[in-house]
This record gives sequence, structure tokens and C-alpha cells, in this order.
Amino acid sequence: MDDSYPGSWTSASVAVAELFGLPEEDALAPYKGPHHPREFADKLFAYEALQPPAAPPRLDLQPEPYSLQWFLDIQSQRHKKYARWIPKLMEFAKHAGERLLGLGHGLGTDWAQYAAHGAQVVVCSSSLAQLDLIRRNFALRGLSGGFLHAVPTRLPLESASVDVACISSLYHGIDHPEGVVDEVYRVLKPGGKVLAVTPARYDVDFWYRACFFWYRWLLRRKRQPKPQPEERYTGWALRRLFHRFADHRVHKRQLRRSEVPHPWRWLPMPLLARLIGRVLVLKAFKPISAR
Repeated sequence: MDDSYPGSWTSASVAVAELFGLPEEDALAPYKGPHHPREFADKLFAYEALQPPAAPPRLDLQPEPYSLQWFLDIQSQRHKKYARWIPKLMEFAKHAGERLLGLGHGLGTDWAQYAAHGAQVVVCSSSLAQLDLIRRNFALRGLSGGFLHAVPTRLPLESASVDVACISSLYHGIDHPEGVVDEVYRVLKPGGKVLAVTPARYDVDFWYRACFFWYRWLLRRKRQPKPQPEERYTGWALRRLFHRFADHRVHKRQLRRSEVPHPWRWLPMPLLARLIGRVLVLKAFKPISAR
């Protein structure tokens, strides 16, 4: 199973460019010159591992793209270096024996951890290419899971058949996220839990522009622009989107010290992440009284 990715580089690249919000020119098909599958795989690696945009290229021996070591390296970078808050806050070890639904974009790095801790993971995606990559990620690790080709607003699952739903960056490019939330509500059992990760509206870039608009003028330097998702949420808006659920808890996370304006860098990073972090994590429950 450690051989090269069995599907076509082109199909995987186009799917990733669409699903992960990468520029279209990063897909192999639109390239006007020779194809560079290794270059595209490195961009995919950096996105899934949450590497900073200005991270230097990895000069060590790089594993074959889509091999087991490639997926393990992504996991190590994501969970142990750039986002160490994920394993605990996303409760990897708390859902053994439960049926967990995975919705969103990515390579299934987080969902594989639920399966490794004993959860029965079911992944739904509208992209066959993405499902192929996630299935390969699971298979190389020796993990079992269900993989369903479906749009998130029409899930092929019975009502009240899921214990936990994990939603990751699903709302990017979706016109009516309420339909997704309604479907998640339908398939969750009464008392079931939803974990939703979305971009934060009031993140470090927002406060940098609001509080230090003169900063780069005086120093005559420009802050590196970062691509912004189409839809970002406040805690209030996220609670409103999941209004049918109960006992809402919203956490803000994901920040690097290098992203923080210099006048604020003396503050503790855990405090800064909770104030100006880049993502919101909502935890809520379907009411037990729901039928």
C-alpha cells in the first residue's frame, strides 16, 4: 500500500484545488507548462499540515506523495507542531465505540485519529477524488471506515443514527449552510454531539487592520496578505446557525507568535489565541427531548 497514489494526479489535484480553496492555477490541469505533481503535493501537504504560508521548503528526504509516511508526516506537523490544541479540543480519545460522521474538506487526518481511538467513522463527501484520498489515508494506517459519496445537504444516513458529527471548514463555497446543519441535526441521535470548526471573523488579521492601520505605513513594509475564506463567523453567528442545538460552547484557537503584532507579543500565547485566533470550534448537543 505504500506505492504511489493509484488515482490520477490530475483528478486529485483538481479536486483539492476546488475543495481546499487553493487557487485554480495550482491544479495540475490548468498548468500551461510541464506538470509538477511533486510541487502540487507539497502545497497539499502544507495546507493539511497547517504550515505557515512563508514556511521554507522541506529540505529533508521527502516521502513519496500519498504514501503512509507522507500522511504520517502531515499528522505530526498538524497535531504536534502547528496546531497542538486539536487532539484535546476535538476530543480524539473520547468517542470510542460511537458512530462519528465526518463532513468537510481535507485528507481525513483528524478523522483517522477518531478511528484509531475506536470510533466508527463515516465520511461523506461530494467529491469522489477526495473520498479516494481519505480512503487511502485510512487503508494505509490499517483503519476501517465508511466512505459515502453524497452532498452534505442530503446525507444517505438514517435519522438519529449518528452519535457525533465532526464538521470541518464545510461552509466554504456553500450558499445555504443552514441546510447542512439541518441534515446534521436529523442524523444525530437525541443527546448526540456536534463539533464544528469554522474560520473566525475577528481573527488576528482583522485586529491588525483595525488597530495598526498606520503601522506598516510608518515602517514602510507590507504585511504578507493571507487568503481569506468566503464566510467567517463570530461566536454569536455560530450559535445562531446551530440554534436548534443546546448547551453551546465556542472556543477560539489557532495562532502563531510570528503572526501577532509586535506590541502584543509579550502577552501569553494561550490568551492571544483565545482572543484573536483564526478558527472557532463550536460544541453543542442535540436536545434529548428531540424526536
